[in-house]
Amino acid sequence: MPKIDLEVRKDINTNTPQEANPTSFAGLPTSFVAIEPCQSYSFEEVYQTIRQLFSHLGGLAQYVKSGDRVLLKPNMLAAQAPDKAIVTHPTVVEVVTRMVQELGGYPIIGDSPGGIVGGIQRYWDATGLTRIAKRTGAQLVSFETSKMFRCSSNGSQYYLTKILQQVDVIINLPKLKTHNLMLFTGAVKNMYGVLPGYQKTEFHKHAPHPQDFAKVLLDIYQLSRPHLHLMDAVVGMEGDGPSNGTPRPIGYLLASTDGVALDTIASYLIGFNPATLPTIREAKKRNLGQTKISSNVSTLQELKLNDFKLPSNFLLQIVPKPLVDIFKPLVWVRPKINEKECTRCKTCIRNCPVKAMRLDSDTLRIDYKMCIKCFCCSEICPAHAISLEKSWLARLFVNS
Repeated sequence: MPKIDLEVRKDINTNTPQEANPTSFAGLPTSFVAIEPCQSYSFEEVYQTIRQLFSHLGGLAQYVKSGDRVLLKPNMLAAQAPDKAIVTHPTVVEVVTRMVQELGGYPIIGDSPGGIVGGIQRYWDATGLTRIAKRTGAQLVSFETSKMFRCSSNGSQYYLTKILQQVDVIINLPKLKTHNLMLFTGAVKNMYGVLPGYQKTEFHKHAPHPQDFAKVLLDIYQLSRPHLHLMDAVVGMEGDGPSNGTPRPIGYLLASTDGVALDTIASYLIGFNPATLPTIREAKKRNLGQTKISSNVSTLQELKLNDFKLPSNFLLQIVPKPLVDIFKPLVWVRPKINEKECTRCKTCIRNCPVKAMRLDSDTLRIDYKMCIKCFCCSEICPAHAISLEKSWLARLFVNS
């Protein structure tokens, strides 16, 4: 397939952000979440499962027309192999790529990982997407090197990848994982990747509390307006995600036109009360997503995983901010460096939003007076050498 010329074909109205999922068709509820079992990443099983998911939503042809340029936005958080459950599995990406091509569309695979180490090609290679692109002819695009356009939402300015203005359809391909800061990462959080470069760390700096950062995530979600969401939950991540948790077989793929509804259902299935999640609460304030969600599954309770391990700081994260401020000296969770695992690559130092990390005589140190507990260092550490440390009272609270 020839390389796609990414010239602007239509603009995005950035002055009046709208519901991210405007597409609907007769007889189909706006907030419909399709769920289908999928026990492996074999191409045939994933292909048949995704075809069934899309049929619940009226078929992929409702979204993709011949000649359309279609952006596929996977989760490519780290340059790690797919079996680590950190990134969207390449088989899921390949299946959607081929389905787009079957309809005459031109797939473009793009992302902007935080704290890139060693160049974007290393990420494409490690996650298996280079192989997928060669096999299918799909184009790989780094948002880091693409031009940006300025837009605003709720008084904040953002510079998003111009690729959003150069495609006809956006398909969001999140990975179901826990998240130390936001508790859960899914469809809404995955669109944070359309924000190229070090802007990501700047917004962590200016919005350190989960509820404040949720406002940033919802702004970007609204501005980017993905048309369709397909979540990889064949194997997810439990514990201290999104990169230091443990792979956990879940056995499902989920799809919806409503990313908030999708996150609501997915988070419920792994044991969260969705109403406690910062992104879901913020979405409700904005009337994003629907409060009534329907599905092809009659009893979601039967699918729920009651033994799924949530982030170790889960209970502390849902404590109201005023209480957190009162008990901060006694109840805290903070990043801790494993000196034996640390490779001194300085990725954490370069990406710390408040510059609270430094290398002192070959020893990595954290200035906890400056640290804002965003856990970006833990999230992007290539060696997984940064874990969570809790005060004794925090451990007592969590264990109780």
